[in-house]
Amino acid sequence: MAVIIKEKKMMEGKEYIVKVYRTQPGKLITKEEKIKAERLDNFLIEKMKAIKNEIQKCGLLSLKGKKGKVLKLWYQVGNRLKFVMDTSVIAAEDREFVWRAIYDHAEELAPGLITKRAMRSPETSHFSYCYRLSTFPWEFVEFAGDWTSWSEFFDRSETKKDRRIIEWLGEKAKKFNIKSRQNWLRPLTKAIHTELGKKDTTVFTKSEMYERLESIFYREAK
Repeated sequence: MAVIIKEKKMMEGKEYIVKVYRTQPGKLITKEEKIKAERLDNFLIEKMKAIKNEIQKCGLLSLKGKKGKVLKLWYQVGNRLKFVMDTSVIAAEDREFVWRAIYDHAEELAPGLITKRAMRSPETSHFSYCYRLSTFPWEFVEFAGDWTSWSEFFDRSETKKDRRIIEWLGEKAKKFNIKSRQNWLRPLTKAIHTELGKKDTTVFTKSEMYERLESIFYREAK
């Protein structure tokens, strides 16, 4: 299915906002597909409006832009974006375009103007990171570090290339004594980058990968 996004286009020297239908390369966008895309777009409009209203009622929108406090806002936004991963609502092949389309309907929930990277690679954008953050228990998230620390963790090249790093941390969250230490995520992220950044980690089995990550963790974060 196609997904509608808004793009700026220059026509005859003037800038216009136009609707563009995005889908996987080589897939034909038929009239029927456009109708489905319009329905999805209306769904996203209503969904993001509802999320914004919920966040406002909770008093969380006021945390936007407040360093050290905004983590809770983005965590709760992420909790409400889980529908993007529900294949009964959003087809897996359309997911990356939906992460982009969300910016068009986010209004005050947007962290700022959409970045070039969010346009180019939506699955590594702000709202995608909010969702990833919400997959961890809140206390674990809070003790690990601030929003900057978490976004840096998600943003590292090795984390993007090998999803098992996030999966491993998810397993860690289930049994780690969260109150043993605070703000350990940033040094852990740097240590993972130092040790694994130049390696092709895909050659490691899951157990080998986890063993390496455990070693780094206990050296840097314990």
